[in-house]
Amino acid sequence: LAQSHVSQTTKSGPCDAMRVAAFVICLPLVWAGLVEDLGAVLGESRAQQLQRGAALLEAQMRATVKALPKTPEGCLASSSARYALHRLFVEKGWFVKGLQELDPSREIGHANISSPVVILQDQVPNVVKALFEQRLQQTGLCLSDLALLAALLEDLVHRETMQRVSAAFRAKRMPLVGKVSVEQLGKLLDYVMMSYILEVANLDGTNLNQQDVALYLSGQRPMEEVYPNWPKTQKFLRDIQSVVAPARRGSLSFEEITHVVEEIHEHYGRWHDEVDCQEMKNVLSGMERCPGRVDLSRFYAASLYEEKWQFSESVDYLRDLGALDASRQQPAVVVSNYLLGASNCIGSSRFYAQCCVDPCDQLIAKLEKALAAPEAPAASVAAAVRAVLPAPAPVQHSLNDIAHSGLVVIHGQLFAQWMHHAYPQECPMPPSVGLRLRQELPKDFTLRTGQDYIATEKEMKHFAPTKSDVKVKDDLNDCKLPWTSGEELLHESHENHRVQRFSFAPKVPMLAMAAVAAVAAASLLGLALRRRVASPSARGPLLQSEAAPAAAAAPAAAAPAV
Repeated sequence: LAQSHVSQTTKSGPCDAMRVAAFVICLPLVWAGLVEDLGAVLGESRAQQLQRGAALLEAQMRATVKALPKTPEGCLASSSARYALHRLFVEKGWFVKGLQELDPSREIGHANISSPVVILQDQVPNVVKALFEQRLQQTGLCLSDLALLAALLEDLVHRETMQRVSAAFRAKRMPLVGKVSVEQLGKLLDYVMMSYILEVANLDGTNLNQQDVALYLSGQRPMEEVYPNWPKTQKFLRDIQSVVAPARRGSLSFEEITHVVEEIHEHYGRWHDEVDCQEMKNVLSGMERCPGRVDLSRFYAASLYEEKWQFSESVDYLRDLGALDASRQQPAVVVSNYLLGASNCIGSSRFYAQCCVDPCDQLIAKLEKALAAPEAPAASVAAAVRAVLPAPAPVQHSLNDIAHSGLVVIHGQLFAQWMHHAYPQECPMPPSVGLRLRQELPKDFTLRTGQDYIATEKEMKHFAPTKSDVKVKDDLNDCKLPWTSGEELLHESHENHRVQRFSFAPKVPMLAMAAVAAVAAASLLGLALRRRVASPSARGPLLQSEAAPAAAAAPAAAAPAV
């Protein structure tokens, strides 16, 4: 960490080097103190479990964190921390509420979403959130802090899963104590998954009422009415069940069934992306006239004349999702943006929604690993693109054109725009404001605007009076993608969170100073007193919503052109 920090600093003096070294030496004790504090509030057993989980998550986050802009202490400020957590969870299709520019369900829209700590919502005591907020304000969140925060969210998801399984047991009149046969397990799994799908269907602004939901859950109405791919989903559930709980086991306990459901949630996001999202992408790709674009007339024609009922979002809602390209005479749907829109999410948790996975994140991850820095010379970025990414499409603007003093900032709006031009079918068109796409569920759009998110037949026929012929090709000039010159970077300007610059300066003098500072810091540590915390209970409440109202908490202190 110290070497990484020093290598990114061009104008640091001896004091900065000593501060970095002292901070790195003290980091294990600081983290141990955080775990102890969590144990005092949540229970020692739960804190130790979080610590074990965090150790595994650190390895998954390390490459991303290394490539992000840092605070002087080598940690991440709010925006970078949110991005790192988003990248961690999106790998399994989790779009965590509070890490997007706009919360999908607006459940935590009143909170300060600039802080990644909002992902915990109101499900932990305020003092727990204050512990993370204090570190965020003082030094930023380091890799170990982020991993612990991520582990805590996973723990909350686990406890929510236990609640859902308990609800399924009650609905099926099965005792929580004892064993459930493998034959009964299938019905339980169907019930749990239907509850997720029906919850998000209700959020999507459909006309479902509680009576309808009860009929679907009881099997009196076919789930295909709400979710046409339900038979495929059932097969996915049975496949997971056969691996985790094979029939030869005969029966399972409540804890074992919870484990099966967790495995389903762990893999469902990727499965949904490979089945539902890829199927939709294949259909839209066959309708493209220009790479990554489907004319709006063709989009609506598929809904009107080809029974592709899902392609029916209104112009205003498409624009709200960032999925409408109105820069040309013929408006077009931006395929990558449309697929990532909140209207294509399925399965809702209190903490996240299952949405289509952004393939551009995987491309960026490869670049982060190759560059291992938040910014690099244009030639280095071009070399990395050639080395680790597929061949890009021709881009009108070169990497030099978007460089800042010769350096390309990887996590900025201009580079995101360059990636969209280079990979129009994988990378979304960035929004005019912010770096992440808006995620507003249809129901929220209707509540906010008073407009239906579905276009009427008359509105669709205005653009598609007859069935379009997708084979017609225009000249390449008509396929020219829009370009804006505005820039927005991932990091926020903060006097205590100064972004460090990429440097090729020799590291030896700075590292020597850091080594001297480390010796001094180590001697000071010998005088430090370890504080003791009160003996905590074995475990905290299942979720904060189950606990009695907590006392008021203390305030948070071709080859790409160069």
